[in-house]
Amino acid sequence: MSRLLRVELRRLWARQITRWACVGVLALAAISGLAVYLSAPPPSAQEVANAQEMFAADQEAWETDGEQQVASCEADAEAEGRTPEEWGCDQMAPRLEYYLPPTQTFVPDATQQELMFGAEEVDADDDATAAAVEEIRGSVWNGWAGLASLDDVAVLLVLVALVVGVSFVTAEINSGSLGMWLTFEPRRQRVYWAKAAAAALGTVPLVLVGFALLVAASYAVYASFGTLGGLTGAVWLEVAAFTGRLVAAGAALAAVGVALGVLFKHAAAAVGVVGVVAWGSLVFGFGLGELQRWLPTTALTAWLQGGSVFSTERCTPSADGVFECLPVDHVVTTTQGGLTLLAVTAVLTLLAALVFRRRDVS
Repeated sequence: MSRLLRVELRRLWARQITRWACVGVLALAAISGLAVYLSAPPPSAQEVANAQEMFAADQEAWETDGEQQVASCEADAEAEGRTPEEWGCDQMAPRLEYYLPPTQTFVPDATQQELMFGAEEVDADDDATAAAVEEIRGSVWNGWAGLASLDDVAVLLVLVALVVGVSFVTAEINSGSLGMWLTFEPRRQRVYWAKAAAAALGTVPLVLVGFALLVAASYAVYASFGTLGGLTGAVWLEVAAFTGRLVAAGAALAAVGVALGVLFKHAAAAVGVVGVVAWGSLVFGFGLGELQRWLPTTALTAWLQGGSVFSTERCTPSADGVFECLPVDHVVTTTQGGLTLLAVTAVLTLLAALVFRRRDVS
């Protein structure tokens, strides 16, 4: 089996699609670095001077009539049956950052988290879920920052692994080379498992090097601007953990690609099915309610980001009998997301192995 695996690995890396995937990963890293460079510059000296001038003027006015404004805000909140905090009365005082253009840092800070999620309260079924939602939203992979944008780009790397896995099988089926290969190695089960393992292992360098380039390019840009933020050893450990989960997801999706290639025999059909599932999950997912936790897209997000949050709608009658519908937050843990991805990979792989054993591939 080890000899067959080595042969399949050489065949994988000899294919043109794999080489083009390498080029695509390099292009992705370059485009991502350019996008960061164009969007991450800090405020200019002139913008800072203008902001300080306007802040000083408003601060002077606030010292004169700030108490009156807060009192008026609290009265309005009470009239609407809300607390002053819910009405934002404690946020009315001028702050210098209000007058500056938003600035990204490599690691998100509290201000960026507030820009991303606002001051909304977590509405969950229990305190443990609420605490988990707060922890997920407070991670380095959420917020408005450099690292928080890399996780979205990183998903493209696992999709590249999936496409390579699909093409690895469909190209050989449609060209007839797979049928010829089976005349030399007639044990179909060994051939299938070798191809699945080769796709999973062979795409590891693509995903690993690709994400390393993304992180390096983003880090270099923010370092040049002096806006790295609170970069600590703990943050780098989280980056390393994310990288490990990303590599595992890439390997799983490459194996899924091989399975879909065997089941559908055509690359366009296999990739199209993945696209339809992803599109349907994003468009119609909210309507599934609690079933959202079992969607592949939710599982992938939870696995990569160390947990995922999704919302359902809870409708209850108010005192006057009118139904009021409010969103309720739910959490999918890293473990649950990983097990869901593993289950999907295992089911598709076993099904494809059974089909490959009997299907004509000539």
